[in-house]
Amino acid sequence: MKNLPTITETTVQNVMRHSTLLTSATMIVLMLTVPAAAALTVTNYTEGSGMVQRVAAIQPSLTGATMAGAIVSVGQGTSGLTETINWTATGPTSGGAAGSMLGWRLSLSGDSGGNPLVLESLGSNGIDWMEIDLMPKLQIGAFDDTEPSPGTPGSVGGTNPWTGIDAAASRSSLGWDIDVAYKDAVTLTGSFPQKDLYRRMRIDFSRPFVGEDILVFLADSDGVRPVPEPATFMLLGMGGLIIGCCLNRRRR
Repeated sequence: MKNLPTITETTVQNVMRHSTLLTSATMIVLMLTVPAAAALTVTNYTEGSGMVQRVAAIQPSLTGATMAGAIVSVGQGTSGLTETINWTATGPTSGGAAGSMLGWRLSLSGDSGGNPLVLESLGSNGIDWMEIDLMPKLQIGAFDDTEPSPGTPGSVGGTNPWTGIDAAASRSSLGWDIDVAYKDAVTLTGSFPQKDLYRRMRIDFSRPFVGEDILVFLADSDGVRPVPEPATFMLLGMGGLIIGCCLNRRRR
C-alpha cells in the first residue's frame, strides 16, 4: 500500500492563501471588464423663464399623438453635430421622433401625465443632450412642473423632475446620470408666469448616451389653446359682419 500524503496545517494554509489570491484576482478582472453603472439619477435641475409664451387656455392633457408638430433636437458636445426631427403621431394616443444620423428614437404612448417618455439609442454614434420644443410654430403644449401648486389655472398634476427618471427601466452601458432644464415660461394671456409651465425641456447626459442605452423619464405636459392672431380676429369680425348683413336683408 502506498503511503498517503500527510496533510499538515501548513498545507491547508497554503491552499487557502492561493484560493484567496485567485478570488481577489477574479474580482479585479470583473471590475475591470464590467462597464460601470451610474446611479441613473437627476443630479441637477434648473428653470429659465427666458422668452415668455402666452396662451389663451390650458388643456390638462397631452398624449403621444397630440404632441404631433413638436420638435426634438439631439446633439453631440464634442463634434458639434445636431439633429432635429419633427414629432409625428404613430397611433391614436402614441407618437414619437427618430433620427438616423446620430441613431436615436424618442416615443410616448398614452397621456404624458402617467406614461413616460422613452429615449432609445439605436447605434454607436452617441448623443450628449436632447431638447423637446412643444411650441416651435404651433402652440401644442407646455411641460408642467409640480411647483408651485395649484399653479397656472387649468393645469393639472405635474412632474417633479428630481424624481422623473425611472432608474429601474433605464439602462446605461457606459454609466451616466442627467441634468434637466425647463426653458421659456408659459402663461395665460394677461397673467404673470406662475413658473410651473415651460415651452422646452432639455436633458444633458454626464457621459455619452450610446450603444443600447435607454432613458425612461416621466415629464407631464399640458395641451394649450393658442391666442388667435390679429388676422384671425379680423376674419372673425368680417364673418360676423357678413352674417349680420344677410340677416338684415332677409328681414327686409
